[in-house]
Amino acid sequence: MTRRRVVLTADDFGYDRASGELVLELLRERAVTATTVIAASDCLPDLAPGLEAATGAGVGLHVVTNSDAGREPWRALSPEGRAAWHRGARAEAAASSAAFPEDPLDAEARCTPVAAVAEMEAQLARLEELGLHPARMDSHCGTMYGLHGNGFLPEAIGLCARRGMGLRLPRLLEPYLGEVVPDPVRSLHARAVAAATAAGVPLPAAMATSTTPRAELGSYGQLRDEYLGLLTRLPEGTSEVFLHPGADTTWARTRFGADWDKRVWEARLLRDPAWRRALERERIDLVDRW
Repeated sequence: MTRRRVVLTADDFGYDRASGELVLELLRERAVTATTVIAASDCLPDLAPGLEAATGAGVGLHVVTNSDAGREPWRALSPEGRAAWHRGARAEAAASSAAFPEDPLDAEARCTPVAAVAEMEAQLARLEELGLHPARMDSHCGTMYGLHGNGFLPEAIGLCARRGMGLRLPRLLEPYLGEVVPDPVRSLHARAVAAATAAGVPLPAAMATSTTPRAELGSYGQLRDEYLGLLTRLPEGTSEVFLHPGADTTWARTRFGADWDKRVWEARLLRDPAWRRALERERIDLVDRW
């Protein structure tokens, strides 16, 4: 079997302080090879020096345009973003402290091309101010991709082309979405891949993660089996497997309860000898970028 390459990514760096510190440990152990960073995170300035020092770690910008339910909201970093995503009837009063909405559908509905470009630029600038230099970009909750009817994928492709960055947009859809892909999604994907290719934006061959909700996962073993199965379906070339490893803390349990189990289990998986053996059995080399 031909050896394949995988960027093994811990998403959501900066989601909370304890999980950020956990990701730094995983990077030092080479249990993951990359992470995507939430520029709007309040704890990022304290975590960034450790990430800057993590030699060989691939760094990506994890663009946020919505806030997760159950946690403190993230806020837009650009004036245009604050104006587009503000809450409340009085734009002038609310825009300076506006939070991103919790609902990704709401976030997409409020997004305009001008606001999208301004917010991506502002989030990228904040990472650079903290000494981080992202090699690629992707989107929290997928709001960039227009799967809910809007999105700002053309603007993201343009920014990546200008900045020489890659984009988490797989050339092959099936490992992520399954064998049955709706025609509108397949058409949107084909146009986006063609545009990114024409612009010289690097793309992964495929991407994969567990999409099963915590409520449908009976145990850690079920999650592990799902990820082991994903490895067998990756194509030749350089793909990405991304997870959301989380620290088991009072903060997380207070806000998310049992829903946090999946993040704790994904952290456990990355240190599981069975996972490491599967990577070797499948002849997969870990790299930090595609």
